[in-house]
Amino acid sequence: MTIVRTLAPRIIKYRNIRERILKGEEIDQKELQKEAKLFTDALIYLGPTFIKFGQILSVRGDILPEAYLNELQRLQDEVPPAPKEEILKIVTKYVNNIEVGDVIAAASLGQVHIGKYEGKEVAIKVNRPNVEEILRTDIKIMKRLLPYLRLLFDSSFLESIKIVVDLFSKRVFDELDYTKEAQNLEKIKDELKDFDIVIPRVIKATKQVMIMEYIRGYKITSEDALKTVDRRMLSWRVFKTFMYPLLTGRIFHADPHPGNISLTNDGRLILYDFGMIGRIDPETRVKLIRLYLSLSRGDAIMVVSLLDQLGAVQPFADRKVLIKGFQLLIESARRELEEIELQDFNKLASEAFYKFPLRLPERLAAYLRMSAVLEGTCKLIDPDFDFIDNLIRLIQDLGLTRVALLDEAKDYYTVFSNKIKMELIPQSEKTKKRSKKWIGSAIIAASIIAYVLLGNFYIAILIAIFGLSITLSLP
Repeated sequence: MTIVRTLAPRIIKYRNIRERILKGEEIDQKELQKEAKLFTDALIYLGPTFIKFGQILSVRGDILPEAYLNELQRLQDEVPPAPKEEILKIVTKYVNNIEVGDVIAAASLGQVHIGKYEGKEVAIKVNRPNVEEILRTDIKIMKRLLPYLRLLFDSSFLESIKIVVDLFSKRVFDELDYTKEAQNLEKIKDELKDFDIVIPRVIKATKQVMIMEYIRGYKITSEDALKTVDRRMLSWRVFKTFMYPLLTGRIFHADPHPGNISLTNDGRLILYDFGMIGRIDPETRVKLIRLYLSLSRGDAIMVVSLLDQLGAVQPFADRKVLIKGFQLLIESARRELEEIELQDFNKLASEAFYKFPLRLPERLAAYLRMSAVLEGTCKLIDPDFDFIDNLIRLIQDLGLTRVALLDEAKDYYTVFSNKIKMELIPQSEKTKKRSKKWIGSAIIAASIIAYVLLGNFYIAILIAIFGLSITLSLP
């Protein structure tokens, strides 16, 4: 009953806010921010399950408006630690002859203490008391209450919130298992083996307790860290360290907030907390790069096409209406899109996901959360940091622009090739007329062969464009 009594007023109030926003009514921003704060406070009051759930909601622009997303960011920092006496019971259950000192970090599911083990100074990461039992009980209640939301919300909201609850209930328990986190740490370490960074060595890992070497450093946004380094260069190093695995590998650190990054005395980065990781496949990665490029050049048609390919468009959505909506959103942006920053991109994306029949697919959720948190961290280091400029710089450094353009060329080829194939289907005698469009299609196919044989991307693109022009000009 505590959960219902605490959340019911906030849910009903949010239902009214959502209806007004979807109708295009003007919402007082102070009222919106006040309600977002009350909602976040309610989640903190309800404990670890709802704090963690709120962290996941903090990047779900298809479920909540921007004011709520911003307020939910508080859940990254404002988490009180559990009493030390209760922590000691858990630690000594799994590890003998260990000293547990003061808490140095607290999160929704666990906390970190400094301590001593086998004569060495260590960091001790431990689950919160009874957190697994609390999670299982709270998730059962959440699932039991979910059907009642049908009485209050539209079908698009219901589909999105159901997906989030299902994914949350499946994945949250992985973060409790520190043997899995130890495995994640080794995988990320391998992805970053060519980087001059420090990742603490795991000394012992059990399901509820993990002991790591303690490496002293300065929090990346502290005065001690920033007074001896070039802020611009440091923000670039942090950005590259977290984005490189995402752009080149299959696994990436998904929680780059300042508390998880420190700086050693000799200027090297230290990375912590590998409980939250993301995975990305090559196809999704290329589509995301193309999405940024398309948005930056104001190509609403390609934006909708890519969102569709990424599974972000609801099946019932009218794509032509979506394109018009994106054109209006892009035109209403305050600055030229060539200069758009990630915060503008996220604001634009959040507004689009919220107002249009879009959904945030599972494979994008971790990336969008990571990129938003990473930009915030980099801006705390260097207020002039520009996420998009640095992203394009890194994409170019890694040679991924060519990959994105080639993928786009393949899309064009597929569309025109399918049209040509349709032309080859026999027609009735009255309408039958031999088409010559196959000539252009053959030239487009030759462009791909030319790229493979010659390795010259630009010549291949010119051949493909020539083939498209012939296809469009022939009867």
